[in-house]
Amino acid sequence: MSSIKKPSQQDKAIYKQEDIHPLAIPFLWLGKKKLIDNFIWFPFSGLILTILIGLLYPQKHPAPWDVVPGSWALIGFVSYSLIVLCAKPLTFLLARPENYYGEGGLLDPDYSVENVEDEND
Repeated sequence: MSSIKKPSQQDKAIYKQEDIHPLAIPFLWLGKKKLIDNFIWFPFSGLILTILIGLLYPQKHPAPWDVVPGSWALIGFVSYSLIVLCAKPLTFLLARPENYYGEGGLLDPDYSVENVEDEND
C-alpha cells in the first residue's frame, strides 16, 4: 500500500482557485495552522544543534569572550533581541508619510501622466 497521502477536498479547492499563482501552489503547505503554530521548534532545534556542535568541536583559537561555552549563542540571542526591540523606534525614525513624494505624477511635464487623455474614452 502506498504511503502517499491524497489531497483532501479542501486542498483540491485551494489548487483550483484562480487567484493563486501557479508557482505559489507548491508552497501552500507553509500556510497550514499546524505548521504556523509549531514553527518555533525549527529554529529552537537549530539553536540546540549548533550549541551541541560547538561543545563537541571547540574552536582552536577562541575569542576572549568565549571562556563560557556557548557564549556566542548568548551574544547572538542578545543581538537578535536588540534588533527586534529597536524595530519600533526605527520605524518612527525612518518612516515617511504617504504623500512624501508628492501628490501628482512626475515633475517633468513631458513625462507626467497627470493630464494624459485615455485613447479609449
